Amino acid sequence: MQTDGERRVELWIRPIRDGLGEEHQALIVRLERLADGGVVDDVCVRTWGRNVDVESDLAPTKRDAVVRERLAECRHWARTEGVALPTLDDKATVGSGRMGPEHDAVVLPRTLGIVFRGDDIEAVYPHERDEGARTFADWVETAESFLGIDHEHVEV
Repeated sequence: MQTDGERRVELWIRPIRDGLGEEHQALIVRLERLADGGVVDDVCVRTWGRNVDVESDLAPTKRDAVVRERLAECRHWARTEGVALPTLDDKATVGSGRMGPEHDAVVLPRTLGIVFRGDDIEAVYPHERDEGARTFADWVETAESFLGIDHEHVEV
């Protein structure tokens, strides 16, 4: 695993009602260990809701605008790399508020990991290639192995 050049990680999560789920807490601890070991220079944890409006021309909120922009960047990376991002294919028709009009939305995954090299996306997880699926946990485990970190033991 290359460690040259600035590498940063964005972890997008959909928190459960009472906060982060255990799988997210463990993943964040593991990412912090990678930062401490110098494999990544920065880790940013961002949250998103259950879905984001993709029908209207203008995003209803700044957060939605950021999410829509990031999803577009991920899809562009996938087209360039010839991979599929199946977790970004779920669509739903949802209403706005209690009485608002219905609109098309992308159902956001519980977890999405984006690895950047400088300003460019290096990888998006999970994704599927001809040889199979790769999860964000797979990438983290590979990076931990590079550092000699025991990925089986994570204290949250």
